[in-house]
Amino acid sequence: MASSSSLFPSPFFSTDFSLFQVEVTRDEFHSFHKIDRDLFTRLVFVLKRDMNQSSQVIAFLLVVEQLGFARNLVAYIVSSQDMLINAVANEVGVCLSILYNQEYSSFVLLNHNNNDEVVIPFLKGLTDSNLTLKYIIQYRETILVGVTKNLNDVCNRAFDDIYKKGYKEQLLALERAKVIEEMKKIRLGAPQQTPTRLSVQHQTPSWWNVQQPIPRRSSVQQRTSIRSSVRRSTPIKVSAPQEWVSSPAVEEKAKAAVTETEGVDNKEDEEEVMPADDRTVFLTFSKGYPISESEVRVHFTRKFGEVIEAIVMQEVQENEQPLFARMVLKMEYASKIEEIVTQMNKNKFTIDGKHVWVRKFFADPSSHV
Repeated sequence: MASSSSLFPSPFFSTDFSLFQVEVTRDEFHSFHKIDRDLFTRLVFVLKRDMNQSSQVIAFLLVVEQLGFARNLVAYIVSSQDMLINAVANEVGVCLSILYNQEYSSFVLLNHNNNDEVVIPFLKGLTDSNLTLKYIIQYRETILVGVTKNLNDVCNRAFDDIYKKGYKEQLLALERAKVIEEMKKIRLGAPQQTPTRLSVQHQTPSWWNVQQPIPRRSSVQQRTSIRSSVRRSTPIKVSAPQEWVSSPAVEEKAKAAVTETEGVDNKEDEEEVMPADDRTVFLTFSKGYPISESEVRVHFTRKFGEVIEAIVMQEVQENEQPLFARMVLKMEYASKIEEIVTQMNKNKFTIDGKHVWVRKFFADPSSHV
């Protein structure tokens, strides 16, 4: 391991090779960085990770290779399963946060006591314990130079066509989210008629009258006699139609039965309904890095599917930035909340390069009084 920054800046700082400049075509450049492109594609389109952060992840991994900590690191990672790739990307995200935010590095050291096995176990294993939190913090500026150089010289050139495809998909997802929102507004604006037992009663055919009188027993016996006579092919006598009379007692019993059934159904519906607070995720944003509701919706829809029922952003003045929001999940996807916030009840996402922290929402008890 290098003991000072003067021993390894050469891979990151430009050297004058003007005498040996050779023109490399775009296809040749893409072909040379095929492994990097494959990893970037999996991060963005398979694992649904943010494009900007994914570029930074690969730029950081290239720095690790350039430092000599793990040769062919990217090739090894891209040949691994998605679970390992995602875990490594998450750990690199922590390292990038340390590089870009000194306050965050203090937070990591304070909460995890500089324990690499807890914070970056996979990176430590892949580099034979050469890469540590202490090393990243100590050589922060030099590593930042390397990440920036790799972003400009490698990632921006090698992933240019993938960027276009990714941004196109993002725009389509954004437009789709807007259309869905408009459809919801139209639907919510129109009078809703939820089909219930009562509404079904009102839709019964005009020829069926619930107030219709019940025939006398003698008339029923008469119809039975007719059917018997037809089967025996014997002459039958048809008497004059009997008078229909209503039976209030039977009507009352029928009404009571319908009311009782509706009560049971309503009770079952109430038991199935989960309060919105129990399926709400609380999101916090970094000051100075504004995030719109559409960005939040598109990111979580791409990552978890059509799980969002509503997003309520903090109410602020026109020139101010919301610092938090509430995201309510649909009833059928309430269980997804565990996947979003993890078992630790906290998680971090990166939306267009901006950090978003999430946890379960706990309502203020006084708000229900």
